[in-house]
Formats: sequence, structure tokens, C-alpha cells
Amino acid sequence: MEPAGLLDQHGIEPDALEVAPTPPARREILARVQALPPRVCVVCGEQSATVRIVSFPAAGPRWVDLCWDYGMAVRRRSRLPATLEDIAADLRAAAREAGLPGAERMAFYSSFEAAIHDRRDDEETR
Repeated sequence: MEPAGLLDQHGIEPDALEVAPTPPARREILARVQALPPRVCVVCGEQSATVRIVSFPAAGPRWVDLCWDYGMAVRRRSRLPATLEDIAADLRAAAREAGLPGAERMAFYSSFEAAIHDRRDDEETR
């Protein structure tokens, strides 16, 4: 779920949230999370553990302080490849983009022994 959706689901209006800087500096975000006394979650009122900046079309960027549970509910999901084959495909694409020779033939093995066993005759071992 996106933070704006969470706020909408709980009836929290953007105008009720503090205006956030554009663009935010990392130090401002860290200072807000580490502030004493701690801020409270805008959804449940528990102690805040995370903060996000949400940009609303009519209200602009706003600070959204969230407890751990709500913060994890709206965290950005990893877009990393999930399988070894997908990782290998990404590495081959990066090697092609960098212009490395043999990028198309690049192979990945589960162990050193598997690499030696499957090496081509024209490849040397080190």
C-alpha cells in the first residue's frame, strides 16, 4: 500500500500534516526520526519509528510519521530480481552495457568445482 492510500483509508487529511521540505535532506529525515520526545504515528498515535514524505497534488509535500507497523505496511518493496537466473540476466545486461568482452557468454556457477567442470576448453583456470 502507498502512504497516501493508508492516510486516505484512515481519513487523515493532508492539511492536518506538517509541511515537508522539497527536496528533503537526509539529515532532516534522520533528525525527525531521532527527535526527542519522539513524534507519534499519524495513524494510531503510538511512538513514531519511521517517517516518509508524501507529496499531495493539492497540499504539496507533507511529513508522515508512522509507527513501526504502519511504516512497514507502506515500505517500498524491493525491485531486485528474485531468482538466480534473473540475477544472472541483470549481470549480463550490465556487462553488455559496460562493453565487457564475452558478456553474452558470461556464466554463473554454484561452486568453484561446478565452474571447473563446465568450463569451455578454450578457458584457462587461474
